[in-house]
Amino acid sequence: MSGHCGAGLLVAIVGPSGVGKDTLIAELAAARPDFVIARRIITRPADAGGEDHFAVSEGLFDAQLAMGRYAFHWGAHGLRYAVSASIDAALAQGKVVVFNGSRKALGQIARAYPQLLVLMITAPAELLAARLHGRGRESAREIAARLKRAELDPPEGAQVIVNDSTPEAAVAQILAAINRALQTA
Repeated sequence: MSGHCGAGLLVAIVGPSGVGKDTLIAELAAARPDFVIARRIITRPADAGGEDHFAVSEGLFDAQLAMGRYAFHWGAHGLRYAVSASIDAALAQGKVVVFNGSRKALGQIARAYPQLLVLMITAPAELLAARLHGRGRESAREIAARLKRAELDPPEGAQVIVNDSTPEAAVAQILAAINRALQTA
């Protein structure tokens, strides 16, 4: 794991499946093209659906990890995820870097990146259920398990963003949280 204490701000967007993290990150990128959106590296095929990511094999993941190419990495849902160490240069330049993160990886990330801002995206359970069913990627049993995980409390220190209306309304909340963090930095 690399690490950086520069002038930039690292923003983790976390939350349960179906809450709209990828949609909000895309809207955020459109609203603020000066922000760096870090695409995740995932051991999942590129055509598996879901977010735009760099698809790698387990072997390539291990090789890149050994070469120090990842800022941080974690495992979840039988897959491995990472964010490129290239974010360190953007942070050193004072940029805002946004990534789709995992609640269980936040401790290790925060130790390496003290300027981490965690934004926990939430939505009512019935809305999450409808979104997950609409994606059509998971069975009813898998959706029920995801909804159960959605009941977890936000990580310590996380700011909660409620995504229960339009993406624009949630992005406005995200931008307000980022602006507050930049003003206090």
